[in-house]
Amino acid sequence: MLDFELTEEQKLLQETAYKFALKEFTPLAKECDREEKYPRELWKKGCETDLVGSYIPEKYGGPGFGFLEGALITEQLCRVDLGLGLVITSATFGSENILLYGTEEQKEKYLPRLVNGEAISAGAYTEPNAGTDVAGTRTTAVRDGNEYVINGSKMFITNGTVCNFMVVLCVTNPQAEKKHLRHSLIIVEADRPGITR
Repeated sequence: MLDFELTEEQKLLQETAYKFALKEFTPLAKECDREEKYPRELWKKGCETDLVGSYIPEKYGGPGFGFLEGALITEQLCRVDLGLGLVITSATFGSENILLYGTEEQKEKYLPRLVNGEAISAGAYTEPNAGTDVAGTRTTAVRDGNEYVINGSKMFITNGTVCNFMVVLCVTNPQAEKKHLRHSLIIVEADRPGITR
């Protein structure tokens, strides 16, 4: 018989997340809604409490939980306030691709910054013409020496206006026979010239 009970550590994590939300969200929720304010101080507290980037391994400064624990955190935070819950849980959006597919150098450079309160990431995937149909992506990236020149538009980018860097889906190999081989993900610092948000 399978045991689907949560471990004591997972139950403690749920309790921690819920208590954090009750204490930290309640004073801010109405103001953030009214003013459409992104509360960076709340995000930093989430980092200090190991609620941001829960899946990031200890090797990179994260708490080293799994994706199930991330779901438990999300559930408990969003019980109190969905918008503020996402300030915490989506602060690492896009970085999953760095963890799963990035080089060791990229992981060491970007992942610790996400959990220690230095950076917020975004995943720039959705486009006006294609929605989330990645096969319809039109944003291009053309190599120019040691860099890429990216041209295109993205929309509905979670953290797009507050991030420090983003993982951008681009067409880099338009002639590839298989559509999924036409694309690359490129890490772009948000303050690079030519970016408007």
